[in-house]
Amino acid sequence: MLSIYYKIWVDAITQERAKKGMDGSWKVFTIISMSLIQGVNLLSLLFILRFFTDIPILFTLDLTRDKAINAFIAGLLVFLIPFVILNYLLIFNNDRYNKLMNLYPSRGRKLYRNYVLISLGIIVVPFVFKLIF
Repeated sequence: MLSIYYKIWVDAITQERAKKGMDGSWKVFTIISMSLIQGVNLLSLLFILRFFTDIPILFTLDLTRDKAINAFIAGLLVFLIPFVILNYLLIFNNDRYNKLMNLYPSRGRKLYRNYVLISLGIIVVPFVFKLIF
């Protein structure tokens, strides 16, 4: 199961390195983009679970008076920060991505593109159908 995860990461790293160059800030862009997509996957899962149970999608925080800021911070804490930490530990800690790049060759960035499209499609398509019907 982790091998497909690592293959997607290798494709994502290959794509960002091609865009930003070897010395650029490709690590930050890769970890943020992958973490956002994984957060979208978690949001999709919570929407599906919400259909069957009463699990809240976004947890409430009362840090400020503004509800939008509280929702933004809660969204960061639930949908982004855990994935950034997890991805850093699994991929970038001790330059592990170099080992992964040697172990799993790139597939021409198709795997990463398909992962992004499927992840976004899973959450966007139901909203479009709900708007249409």
